[in-house]
Amino acid sequence: MAGAGGGNDIQWCFSQVKGAVDDDVAEADIISTVEFNHSGELLATGDKGGRVVIFQQEQENKIQSHSRGEYNVYSTFQSHEPEFDYLKSLEIEEKINKIRWLPQKNAAQFLLSTNGNMGWTFSDSLPKNSIWEG
Repeated sequence: MAGAGGGNDIQWCFSQVKGAVDDDVAEADIISTVEFNHSGELLATGDKGGRVVIFQQEQENKIQSHSRGEYNVYSTFQSHEPEFDYLKSLEIEEKINKIRWLPQKNAAQFLLSTNGNMGWTFSDSLPKNSIWEG
């Protein structure tokens, strides 16, 4: 990333693959949006199949502030289903277009996701019966 700051530029690199590299990828599995939470500890991805997958940074990488940071699957849920708008005679796809994390007010983490047509879906990112220690 180029910038006027000189030597403090952030260097991004691809360092992690989930799943086998040679697997055929279904259209619904293609990631359509990515959003880190405010601390960078959680990463939410949305795909063309309407699913949201939340990844959590591994504990040992939290200690090292400039490490590459491995992320593991933390939670997965179906955010949007395909629908039909009868008034407009239009199919509404389930593809997630945007994800936004809400500002954290307590230990809970919340996010919003949208497919661009049916508004935002509100989600608690924690799996049921879990305790957030962050």
